[in-house]
Amino acid sequence: MVAAAALLLVSLGAAPLERAEIYFVDAARAMVEGGDYLVPRYRGEAFFDKPPLTYWLMAGSFRVFGFTLAAARLVPVAAALALLAATAWLGRLVFDRATGVAGAAVLASTLLFLTFGRVAMSDMLLALWTTLAVAIALAGAAVAGSRRRAIAVGLGIVLGLGFLTKGPIALLLPGLGIATWAWRARRLPLPAAGIAQAIAAFAVVGLTWFALVYRRLGAAPLEYFFLRENLERFAGETYDAGRSPAYYLGAYLAVGLPWSLLFPRAAFRLPRGERAILVWLVLMAVPLSVARGKIDYYLLPLAPAISLVVARYLTARDWSAVDRRWAQAASAVFAAGILVVPLATRRVPLEWLATAPAQIILVLVAVAASVAALTAVRRPIPGRVARALGGGTAAVFLVLAAWFLPAFRSAQPNRALTADIMRERQYRPDAALVMCSDPVRVQRDLLFDARIVAEERCDLWGLASSPHPFLLVLGPGETQSLLPQLRPIASYRGLPATALTLAGIFNGPEPQLLTLMANFDTGDPVAEIKRKKDRKRGLRDPEPE
Repeated sequence: MVAAAALLLVSLGAAPLERAEIYFVDAARAMVEGGDYLVPRYRGEAFFDKPPLTYWLMAGSFRVFGFTLAAARLVPVAAALALLAATAWLGRLVFDRATGVAGAAVLASTLLFLTFGRVAMSDMLLALWTTLAVAIALAGAAVAGSRRRAIAVGLGIVLGLGFLTKGPIALLLPGLGIATWAWRARRLPLPAAGIAQAIAAFAVVGLTWFALVYRRLGAAPLEYFFLRENLERFAGETYDAGRSPAYYLGAYLAVGLPWSLLFPRAAFRLPRGERAILVWLVLMAVPLSVARGKIDYYLLPLAPAISLVVARYLTARDWSAVDRRWAQAASAVFAAGILVVPLATRRVPLEWLATAPAQIILVLVAVAASVAALTAVRRPIPGRVARALGGGTAAVFLVLAAWFLPAFRSAQPNRALTADIMRERQYRPDAALVMCSDPVRVQRDLLFDARIVAEERCDLWGLASSPHPFLLVLGPGETQSLLPQLRPIASYRGLPATALTLAGIFNGPEPQLLTLMANFDTGDPVAEIKRKKDRKRGLRDPEPE
């Protein structure tokens, strides 16, 4: 737990805003600043894409620690650490104590867990409630009397918290697990009275907010959430639709590293009497694969069960020749793959990389991890393989999170752009901000740091000649065509935000030139001095054609 906390907390607030974080942090901040904790708001408008629990928790963190990214990200960190404990408990109930602890260690060194344990979204909380609900139900099947009543209420509360986090999916995923073990045991984990108590507790915790929203705003927000955000995400054409039903097989191979290299053999080797957990995994994977919308982090609720299957394999003391050969192959692939990490960073321009000492450390750590994996190839015993794969992944992730992600964010132009836009709006508060494209995703920083909402519009000629004041963030081609009509404010070099993806790194990200311009004059003396300096520099050092 201490090691996992160190991995998740290092440079927590220094990483760029990722994925859907801005929706959660802006809605949570709006609750604190506006005092309305019933209706979430994004960019000032009512926002019912998700229930409020994640917003509430982040709002509480903001009130204690201030409006920082680190404060918002403490919520998934806490959920991730709690998920490790829940995984260990579930492993003890399904297998034994050693497998439970090993399963938590496997989960803590899985790339998917490490990445989204630091991202201010609701998915880590969903994984927590899913795992905890199944563990509570299994624990309830082994007790009687007043303890069973307490467990029934606890199960209802956890299911209610899940519903307040993500909605119906938080009932479906743990419900499939509870049904799997109930079918295997040929009895329900709780008696009829306990089920009634669980339903009552769920209704109080999980449905009260929906009832209060209906009372204030009517049925429209609930129709939006249940029909559009849930039904259309499952069956419609929105939200990353069109991916193959086999999408999650490839996604898991990548985000499940390093343990995705061992999972197929671990699942095959699991004894017949212990395969209920595999049934649960398959049942959870079916609706995810059938749904039209597919995203890699939807696999998070499956990660604890997958980790326990791998842990059962790693704690076995009777590896066969096939097991040893499989472990050798996995260790060899890992030994080669971990060396790709420092090589891949070299495709990023130096301006966006960490300092030379940090780069040297990354190389040394990657080489050490590779050597450890090669040692496991030579003598593939479970403990050695586990330490090589898990320890190597954790060490390389630590270096990247501590130095490379903060360096990338610092080199991006987002902060400078935000500061210049804020200064311009001090002199023209009515100036609207417009951009046709946003390769560096500065809109997120503007919204979080400056409460400025940018419009995405491409009718730039009309805006340039408009009598209304506009600030425009332009790309290279747009700048040249509109330059005679606009006042240049500043230029910036930035990498596309996709440079942080695997495909973006291997494609070799190229810096792009962005320019902030205005269709109005300003009385800002700083802007005028800067304009004259930039003009003299352009006359002295003209850009090559």
